[in-house]
Amino acid sequence: MRIFPVLLFVFLGSAAAADFPAKPVRFITGANPGSTGDVLGRVLGDNLSTLWKQPVIVDNRPGGGGVIASQATLAASPDGHTVCICAGSYVTITPATTANMPYDVDKDFTPIAFVAEIPLVIGARPDLPYKSLPELIAYAKANPDRINYAANTPGTFPHLATEYFSQRAGIQMHFIPYKGSAPALADLMGGRLDLVVEGVAALGGAIKGGQLRALGVTSTRRDPTLPDVPALGETIPGFSAIGFYVVLAHAKTPEPLAAKLSDDFRQVLAKPDVAAKLAETGNYVRPMTRQEVAAFIKRERETWGAVIQKLGFAPR
Repeated sequence: MRIFPVLLFVFLGSAAAADFPAKPVRFITGANPGSTGDVLGRVLGDNLSTLWKQPVIVDNRPGGGGVIASQATLAASPDGHTVCICAGSYVTITPATTANMPYDVDKDFTPIAFVAEIPLVIGARPDLPYKSLPELIAYAKANPDRINYAANTPGTFPHLATEYFSQRAGIQMHFIPYKGSAPALADLMGGRLDLVVEGVAALGGAIKGGQLRALGVTSTRRDPTLPDVPALGETIPGFSAIGFYVVLAHAKTPEPLAAKLSDDFRQVLAKPDVAAKLAETGNYVRPMTRQEVAAFIKRERETWGAVIQKLGFAPR
């Protein structure tokens, strides 16, 4: 007798998937209008609206390290018409730095798709004595805390990624927070900074113009726009520190509907023109199954949780 409700649930879920979408779809993001996450959501939305023959609305809910956007997603009906375009920090850094999290990433959300990875680049002033990553590490070991580096404010991904690199390399560098790459580049070119760590899109112009020497990118593979710049994993085996974006839905979304959403997102992400548009902002498409997305998020949360704990950040 208990089998019938389960079969009914599956049947209703399949019917919902067949009829999806029945109305406009909402992409909630914690990104500010015009920022990378917002642009990414609009590129996906434009393509999926054509596929779905329904409008896609990008709903910007910035603040709280993604908590506001995540809560808005969970407050919506779990019918697939509302999903979260989540920056990786929402599901890795925020849970480790926020006391009394109002939701559980694993239990309250279901993964839909991995959108793209975002490597960082370590850029150095060209006149410094180290011209490669091994030389930087050797210099830092011989001169503890003498190298200063600029990254975004404390606890943001560029800061944590650089500290993770320092931990893995066994070195100590001095962190100077900056609100944006432009003032950091100005101080670096003025001789007041040694290194700057930021996304490839933000530093690519300075690197190609010769004002900045790229020592390495933080992904496991070389950046296609900087093919001569080694990945950090070539010097530190297994090293990876990438930002990323994923699509999450309410955990109560019927499985057939979640599967359809995943298939549709992956279909759009496989289009060369979509991948090219995302690459312009330093976001590189990386295909994953839903199961692989869940496992990836779990590994990343463990990695960054350990880094945050070692740095002594207290949840607030």
